[in-house]
Amino acid sequence: MANWGNAVLTPFELRGQKREALLRQAALEFRKRGYHATSMDDIAAALGVTKGALYRYVKGKDEVLHHCFKQSEKIARAAIERALAGGGTGAEQLRVFVTEFVREYLDSNFAGGAMIEIDALLPHQREDVVAGRDGIDKALKEMVRKGVADGSISDGNRKFMILALMGSINWMPNWYSPRGELSSREIAEETANIFLNGMRPRADGETPTVNVARSRNHKMKARSNI
Repeated sequence: MANWGNAVLTPFELRGQKREALLRQAALEFRKRGYHATSMDDIAAALGVTKGALYRYVKGKDEVLHHCFKQSEKIARAAIERALAGGGTGAEQLRVFVTEFVREYLDSNFAGGAMIEIDALLPHQREDVVAGRDGIDKALKEMVRKGVADGSISDGNRKFMILALMGSINWMPNWYSPRGELSSREIAEETANIFLNGMRPRADGETPTVNVARSRNHKMKARSNI
């Protein structure tokens, strides 16, 4: 009986359970080593199985990476659904999305630093991932449009707003550590505060304020998350 990490699977358990164990462990290896530095041998060793056993469930690393991207998309779509279900202003919906998505994204084993390696996918896989991202971007732009209309978000380049937001989030797995001082929920809330404060309308002459003492303190302490 194969060990497959910490989960001992009986012959009667579904094939899908073994594939899920493979995908999760592969994502952890991508996070530790980087996508290009991780081999199928590394993944097999971490699972306690032979490399040949892996090919019963996936064709190669690119299939694993594609699944990681699709899992991230699934998390984002669920966060969008929760944001829309709650109603409220555009800014309130965007805040729900950011806090929900960042927390789930960081807590998920599928959200490793390999999530920036979209060029490593095969062409048809890349097209699928880009199509999914476009759908998410469209939903987020609609939240921003609603926020501009209801006065909760200042008017500006909506495409750039979303690119800046999602680019920041996508990079987080490269420095986030579950053992750091800030939890995934705290990072999610801080991220929402930073972006929504930057997006809110301001009176003429008003500029964003920063708590300098708190900022300096955060710089010293946040290093444990990197």
